[in-house]
Amino acid sequence: MARLIDYKCRYAAYSGISKDDAQSKGLRLPDALCSAEQLAKLAGSNVILPFDPVLEAENLGARVTLDDSPLGPRKASDVITSIGQLADLPRLDPAKGRLSETLSALRLINEGGGNASMEIHGPVTILNGLGDIMKFLMGWRKNPDVMADFFARTAEDLANLAVRIRETGARIIYYTDSPGSLDILGPKYARQVTEGFTVPFLRLVCEKLDPDCVIHLCPKTSFLLAGCGLAQWKKLQLEGSLPYEDACLAACGRVRILGQRCRKDSDLSVSSINYLELL
Repeated sequence: MARLIDYKCRYAAYSGISKDDAQSKGLRLPDALCSAEQLAKLAGSNVILPFDPVLEAENLGARVTLDDSPLGPRKASDVITSIGQLADLPRLDPAKGRLSETLSALRLINEGGGNASMEIHGPVTILNGLGDIMKFLMGWRKNPDVMADFFARTAEDLANLAVRIRETGARIIYYTDSPGSLDILGPKYARQVTEGFTVPFLRLVCEKLDPDCVIHLCPKTSFLLAGCGLAQWKKLQLEGSLPYEDACLAACGRVRILGQRCRKDSDLSVSSINYLELL
């Protein structure tokens, strides 16, 4: 019987780009994060962008601190103080700001023979960048329709973003929503996010993407899907042992949703890979 289990993250600390990393390439922060050409040079040939979790929230109007701190771009202050203001948010615009520059950087890297992709951040991460997440949770019970509308718009916008990422040449598209995890939200709200957003989003993104790419979930999201009985684990046997990222690439065109392991387990080799099928 399925039960809720929280995946214990070993990579919670920020591990992005420091000003020393930028200076070693003749670049400066935060300027290099806002220009496609500079970001491509800063990132290198094998990378998952962005280096921060506020890219989507910033696109929607979040106030973001951009400096040379090793903390990376981060929320400066709340722009939303009540759940009712969610209805006034603009739609995500991949042609605007740092989001547009990040997509262009992916294309530059991949067209130059590199292997670059992007990690999409889910609705709770976005809300956390816009305001106090606890206020949203408290308002959710009294205003379920407002949150449902926000989930529906965000699912559509993020699915369209996944298509734009795929168009840059990426074959693995990553998804995370770590503030929406079981240990932060608790069982009730974690289940509601999984049922109300994660499943509809994944169904939508699977419809929109061509079959020769995979969606790699943060295990916190994967474990919630399985624990809520909304997806089941299956195993794909590989032809020999491969580094984990290569195993994910080998799964392209054969499965759709991965995520039993963290994408940052770069030193891991596997001879089989577990994947999820939605129920």
